[in-house]
Amino acid sequence: MSGNRAGIGKKRQLRSLAAVSLILLMVTGLIFGASLLRQAGGEEALAAAGRALYTGDIRTKVIVDPGHGGFDGGAIGVGGVIEKDINLAFSLPMGDFLAVMGYIPVLTRTEDTGLDSGGETIRQKKREDLQARLALMSEDESVPVIMIHQNIFTQSKYSGAQMFYGTLNPASKELADRLREGIVQYIQPDNSRELKKATSDVWLLVNCPAPVVMVECGFLSNPEECALLQQEDYQRKFAFVLAASVGGG
Repeated sequence: MSGNRAGIGKKRQLRSLAAVSLILLMVTGLIFGASLLRQAGGEEALAAAGRALYTGDIRTKVIVDPGHGGFDGGAIGVGGVIEKDINLAFSLPMGDFLAVMGYIPVLTRTEDTGLDSGGETIRQKKREDLQARLALMSEDESVPVIMIHQNIFTQSKYSGAQMFYGTLNPASKELADRLREGIVQYIQPDNSRELKKATSDVWLLVNCPAPVVMVECGFLSNPEECALLQQEDYQRKFAFVLAASVGGG
């Protein structure tokens, strides 16, 4: 009996993965066009295109925050991979997917830049950067915020995505649960990592009044996962599942 259930579960997994792959193929042309449009006309043009393509009701804004940037490289992974670059590589296609799905994506950065105003010291720059991100995240407490980051640990054996949710808005945990469910269902079926409530170590998560989740996409300290996180196909698939999971869709 248990063998039959395992077989059925495996078939469902394969069907789910096949469904995601098919959808990705269907929207590849749209996303490529959206990427070109962003380069030509910026985020406002991209959002307008998304609203034109999406025939349903216009959905809410979604803030996507690629962690670090500019002076702040974040974690350094296997082979010298820099976290800020991986974060942006996941976030740009996520913005494109959100636009096509009818959302209005707002990215805190679209290039390798920080949000600081030019403080004299690294500490000042970091403070300015965090305050600028929080100001953007606090403009509308109903707008969900997805922070994109990568994990790292002293031992290379650890892998898998994990979600950390904000403390001020009860909807943060609900959002984190939806994002986790999507990633587990379609990308990492063996991922058993639990949701984690933010601690004071992550200033933005404990100060943001909107629904906010920090997505640690994987471990840069794990050689196999670090290589996977650098693959464009994987980045786009992961970004698509996150975008589709924002509203539970």
